[in-house]
Amino acid sequence: MLKNHRQEEIMEILKAEKFASVPDLSRRLYASQPTIRRDLGALEQQGLIRRSHGGAIPADDKGNIPVSFRSGTHTAEKLRICRLAATLIPPGALIFTDASTTALHIADSLRGREDITAVTNSLLACQRFLESGLRVFCTGGRLLRDSMAFVGETARTNAARYNADLMFFSASSLGEDGMISDYSDEETELRLSMAEHTRCRVFLCDSAKFGSRSAFNLFPLAEADFAVTGARLPPDILARSGMRLRTAGEAFLYGRGEE
Repeated sequence: MLKNHRQEEIMEILKAEKFASVPDLSRRLYASQPTIRRDLGALEQQGLIRRSHGGAIPADDKGNIPVSFRSGTHTAEKLRICRLAATLIPPGALIFTDASTTALHIADSLRGREDITAVTNSLLACQRFLESGLRVFCTGGRLLRDSMAFVGETARTNAARYNADLMFFSASSLGEDGMISDYSDEETELRLSMAEHTRCRVFLCDSAKFGSRSAFNLFPLAEADFAVTGARLPPDILARSGMRLRTAGEAFLYGRGEE
């Protein structure tokens, strides 16, 4: 298949399916994976797609970005964020985590902590927590294909059955005004239900989300108890949050009280 025709085929697949992995494109287009990666690089340079380690999506897709794409973006930064965030968890705690690909790494930071109980609406996190040796409960509900998140009335009702010590959550955007927002209305509703039944809210945020805005507001950063970020919070956002820097290193921990 000629290069230009192959790239046109790639674009047709992405427009129809929203996401495609390199191995899948390689199989379907009868081209080697290095060839597909070169094609994706050329399409990215033209501004037609967005890439991650897992594959690609159309550049103009601002909606429900598949978890298979998001899990391949800013991975090292998310790992650093969650390693620091996990230090907040005391022995014997019950924690909430949402279905964000950032919070997914909390499970990786708790291997061997058999005293911890996790409650999540993420199908992927259920498996990760189980592999890490934790006791895990799932909210259940309707499963979203793009995010592998359980949502809906069943998920919200089941989340309300627990009293969590900490809630670890992320979202797609942190606005310049400090508002946390997301592209999924149903996942936002579930996060609100979790937030009502936890003692401590911990917001996890990689630096790519600073200064952006999505359709559905969660609540201002000022209503979280801690924020763990991959880079220093911009001064305007920090001023509105009412938080102080507590720990600085590979990641940054902000919270109430003195520095």
